[in-house]
Amino acid sequence: TNYMIQIKIQDESYDIPTNWKDMTVRYWCGLYAIINQYNKRDENGEIVEEEHSEVQLLKMNRDIFMYLTGLKQSEMEKLDVDSVNAAITAFSGTLEEYKPKGIDRFELEEEVYLFPKEFLKRNTFGDYIESTHLESTIEIMKHGRFDVLPEQMAILCRRVDEEYDDDIIPSKTEKFKELTMDIVWEFSFFLTMQSVKLTRTFQMFLGKTEEEVEAAKIEFLQLDSTISS
Repeated sequence: TNYMIQIKIQDESYDIPTNWKDMTVRYWCGLYAIINQYNKRDENGEIVEEEHSEVQLLKMNRDIFMYLTGLKQSEMEKLDVDSVNAAITAFSGTLEEYKPKGIDRFELEEEVYLFPKEFLKRNTFGDYIESTHLESTIEIMKHGRFDVLPEQMAILCRRVDEEYDDDIIPSKTEKFKELTMDIVWEFSFFLTMQSVKLTRTFQMFLGKTEEEVEAAKIEFLQLDSTISS
């Protein structure tokens, strides 16, 4: 199903996506980069929640509208402000918070890729620990940075017959930038759930500090991958 809405301003029609299925990661990251320019951050890089000034809001809406429609700034000047703002409001109103369906695979270019379900079995977590940390990925995602996910997915999601191969990650990452946002949301929920499960596995270390639990986690994972290899 296509969820584009058509917006008509001064006899011109513009198609605007209103569903996560209609946007690739590449598209969303471009849009997020625009929004991000108008976000104020504190010294820790956290977004400071505060109202945008009217001028900033107008500029941001103009930039978003240009991104969504492909119009140039000179063409924008002919459009009335209220119509543009109404269009942006309609766009942001339709992009609801994604509700995960709990999928464990996806299809791209007629090939099926699996989420790394067997997380604590041979290879999966071993490869993963070397390539990155689960928590840091989740932390980055909390800041709206979905640009890291195509690479994470390229590392972790494989076809049934696919062995991990460092050399193909860059080209696979490029390919995965064309994944639609609904799949990327599913993957981010999947990662979060895996992290929760993993932490529960280490509840027995409760008497220890967070650092000790982290060290124990990594030790366990490395041990786990050597036992089963």
